Amino acid sequence: MTALDGVRVLAATQAWSGTFATELLALSGAEVIQVEARQRPDVWRMGFDSPVPDALQSVTSARNAWNCSGFYNSVNLNKRAITLDLKADEGVELFRGLVPSADIVVDNFAPGVMDRLGLGYEALREIRPDVIACSISAFGASGPYERFIGIGGTVEPAAGMSALLGYEDGQPLNSGAMYPDPVSGYYGFAAIVTALFHRLRTGEGQFVDVSMMESNHTLVGDATLQYALTGALRPRLGNRSLSFAPHGIYPARGEERWIAIATEDESQWSALCAIAGRGWEDDGRFTSNEARRANEVALDEAIAEWTAQHDRDALAEWLGGAGVIAAPVLDAIGVAHDLVFAERGVIQEVAHSEAGPWRQAAVPYRFSQTPMEVTGPSPLHGEHSREVLREFLGVDDAQYADLEARAITGMGPPD
Repeated sequence: MTALDGVRVLAATQAWSGTFATELLALSGAEVIQVEARQRPDVWRMGFDSPVPDALQSVTSARNAWNCSGFYNSVNLNKRAITLDLKADEGVELFRGLVPSADIVVDNFAPGVMDRLGLGYEALREIRPDVIACSISAFGASGPYERFIGIGGTVEPAAGMSALLGYEDGQPLNSGAMYPDPVSGYYGFAAIVTALFHRLRTGEGQFVDVSMMESNHTLVGDATLQYALTGALRPRLGNRSLSFAPHGIYPARGEERWIAIATEDESQWSALCAIAGRGWEDDGRFTSNEARRANEVALDEAIAEWTAQHDRDALAEWLGGAGVIAAPVLDAIGVAHDLVFAERGVIQEVAHSEAGPWRQAAVPYRFSQTPMEVTGPSPLHGEHSREVLREFLGVDDAQYADLEARAITGMGPPD
């Protein structure tokens, strides 16, 4: 039994934050019905005119690029997918017809879009009084920024994250990875589960308003509090720590091979010194954590000169075995093949009907009594439209054929 057995979700989401939040619900056992449109696919599917990715050119089943996007297929596991044209009254009515069967409705449109479609929280409550509606947006559905749209790349500076990311002598930086999207996806998932718990106790549904900016601002809350109390702006530190030295990323032998090393106490520092055998423990600049922090440039140069002579993975294992905090720095391919992630089920090979088998990020955490699991790959565009409309709305084959011909629903681009 999974944690969310019997829970059904309508997900009018796309790209990352909303689809990830609803994927976490699906991995926890909820039935998630992803709603897209034939007129414009999820932006993470890429466009209908996009080529099949280079890595899939030799895969004979990879017929449609919009079903083979690694982006889309990474955040829609375990879902069913339907298409509805929500710009057409009939498409909206079909969506409304699904609401009585849905415990949760999730969107990540800009604030106001669902209201203009007639699918805002108050309208949904008229159909199902105990519904839980969750909206994930860049800046939230209220407040001075509610009218502004945004993505992860604009949310990072707005949340204060970019001010802290970068090197001390450089400009503020973005992560380059749209970091706010998965963070707000986790917040959305947690808030929805909390709302479900509230409904179990009270019978009441509610509206959950998730701001990407506020979700990510919590990650720099200590720096904000420091400024509020003292007026001091925290400097950008690169890979360094406010408290400990060494704390950095150092080159290993070979091209673009790096290792992360840190010591948090004197016993770890002594272990690092013993392995390196460079006499650092006798250098007056490095005899205490305070001294090492005061001479961090020289310390990093000394460590880098030593690490550059060693194999990354062997050195990480050697240091870790001695109690030193150390790990190889992995790129995306390295993460996909990491044995620890594989053993814990974080990375799993998932077979997709068009893209074929690929290693994917799957289960991010474990529950002792209600395990999360991958039960299916991300769906094809509109793959389950016919069966969902038949199952919940009684749409027969003739009615479906008419809806399909008018591109209200169906698979793939409109004719």
